[in-house]
Amino acid sequence: MSGDHYRCPVPGESGVRAGDGGRLGAMLRAGARGMHADEAAVELLVRHGHWAGHGEFVCRFAWAGGRPDPGDAQVAGIDWQAAAGGLGGAGLACPASEAGVLRIAASLGGGVPVSLRAVLGGLDHVNIALVARAVLHANGTTSATVTVPAPPRFPPGIDVVAAGGSVWRGQGR
Repeated sequence: MSGDHYRCPVPGESGVRAGDGGRLGAMLRAGARGMHADEAAVELLVRHGHWAGHGEFVCRFAWAGGRPDPGDAQVAGIDWQAAAGGLGGAGLACPASEAGVLRIAASLGGGVPVSLRAVLGGLDHVNIALVARAVLHANGTTSATVTVPAPPRFPPGIDVVAAGGSVWRGQGR
């Protein structure tokens, strides 16, 4: 980790926001540039939208550094080991899906062990698509399209009776 570890490395990056991650997202991308697994971890974190704008996460686990080359963007990074360790009883309270995304990003970006069996089942189709895209990117496939169908409205074998007596039967996919 860089020696330039600040309490809140990116002023104004404490509000939750989805999308491109704002200034922190740009700095993280600059810091990961050229290393597929690091780029994949950062993109997963930023596109997910929760952690890059989570004030406590940013203050505790993000670091900002100098500019690698004159004219380049300032860089930032995540202390992946500490961030993954911050889940659970260590202070970062969040839903299981957010924790799962962070664990997968920490595995890609910092080699932190993750049980895919434990985390993948708790992700919705949007987060599964983000994770699939990140895995492909980590492997060097940066232009793939990932399509994950929405889950079935009703599970297979479940009959739902609507007003008027019509029955919808879950078919699965």
